[in-house]
Amino acid sequence: MPAASSIEMSRTNINRELRARFAWWIKRGSGIIFDALHGVDTGGGVSAENLEIASPNIGKGIAYDPCPWSTLRRSLGLVSLRPEGYIFVDIGSGKGKVLLSAIVLPFEQVVGIEFSSYLSRVAERNVAAARFIRRRCLSVQLVCTDAVQYQIPEAPTVFFFANPFHFDIMKLVLDNIAVSHLKNPRSIFLIFYGTSTIMPQIADFLAAKSGGRAKWRVSTKLGQWSVNIFELPPS
Repeated sequence: MPAASSIEMSRTNINRELRARFAWWIKRGSGIIFDALHGVDTGGGVSAENLEIASPNIGKGIAYDPCPWSTLRRSLGLVSLRPEGYIFVDIGSGKGKVLLSAIVLPFEQVVGIEFSSYLSRVAERNVAAARFIRRRCLSVQLVCTDAVQYQIPEAPTVFFFANPFHFDIMKLVLDNIAVSHLKNPRSIFLIFYGTSTIMPQIADFLAAKSGGRAKWRVSTKLGQWSVNIFELPPS
């Protein structure tokens, strides 16, 4: 019986690994097709020595990995959130694939925050050159800075985090957002994509720093990756 159980576990592990590899190849293949179609470069796999990062937090970032094109739209749909009247801010925007998916929606403004000079320049080129994309937001800003130093907008905002850095940096950025919200209550949504390992810490931190105002609206998966959405309400 133990031998049979061991064989079954091995089969389960092999199947899991095969599914993961298949999903990776599907993602990579669709990314290559996307880039060729739209005339952009959003692929991952950038070596660390080419990133051109001046921040003291250089060792606390997580390597850029592009999200699927539909990630943002599907995430907004999970909370029935319409983009009109909101600024969209991608924290750790990399080469800007999520920014490209944001400019086809009617946000008031789309902002990308990235501390790698190299990735930020690539994102600027992608936003400027992307073809076959219907742009509904014409106000786009790329800011090359450490996310901890970014000044939080005073308007209703949707923040997007695709697992950009470790929790010790995440909590500093979230603290800036929570403090800004307490000073000026307005609608703020925080979308966390692929951050399942630190979600308990994020949830506890937001609950404490927001004075209990933070609402955990969604916890689910889009494909292989987790999506968690919090709301800081206007009152």
